[in-house]
Amino acid sequence: MIRKITLAWGMFYITLMTAFAQTATTEPIKGSQFVNEQYVDATIYYADKSMTVPLRYNAFQDVMEYQQNGKAFVLDAKNINRVKMGDEIFITAPYDSKGKQKVGFFALLDSGEMMLLARKVIVYSPAMKGRALDGSDLPAQYKPAPDTYYYKLGEAAPKEVDNLKALLADLPDNQSAIAEFAKKEKISCKKEKDLVALAKRYNQLADNNE
Repeated sequence: MIRKITLAWGMFYITLMTAFAQTATTEPIKGSQFVNEQYVDATIYYADKSMTVPLRYNAFQDVMEYQQNGKAFVLDAKNINRVKMGDEIFITAPYDSKGKQKVGFFALLDSGEMMLLARKVIVYSPAMKGRALDGSDLPAQYKPAPDTYYYKLGEAAPKEVDNLKALLADLPDNQSAIAEFAKKEKISCKKEKDLVALAKRYNQLADNNE
């Protein structure tokens, strides 16, 4: 079950960790792959069960790492329903990653007829010679990038929010009311608070129609 990882996952994770460890021995890497380096107690929900373990989120690889008996393991996202970590809830869902289908973790921003989701992003920048302002070298580093936002309707896979027009056109109900709301509130699909406001308004209208 949840305590076990498949051989393929295990080898994949070990290979990645070995590769990064080898890189680190010759080229120190600043920053971190993790949203937060420290483990925090989190509740993992799977099937009709749950368990609480120390956990941290590796946003660079899009995996949840948990500790058990002093050892680190990686959750198989395909077996997980959701994870509650502090004030945040993550759900799992398939999405397109560079043309390939992957099951990953999404932070839940709002739920209802439409789920609004965010993917935490950390990117790797290789070392560059003489690229700093003073002509010195820039070290290799992991650094946070802006979150990417998705919406999920019913059982459909999450879709990335590319632009406001496409999002509004994809909503099945109350399009005129939502479009008017977006115009009045000057909603920007680049701002999380705006997308949350839009999702809450859409879900409120959907609830009123029931």
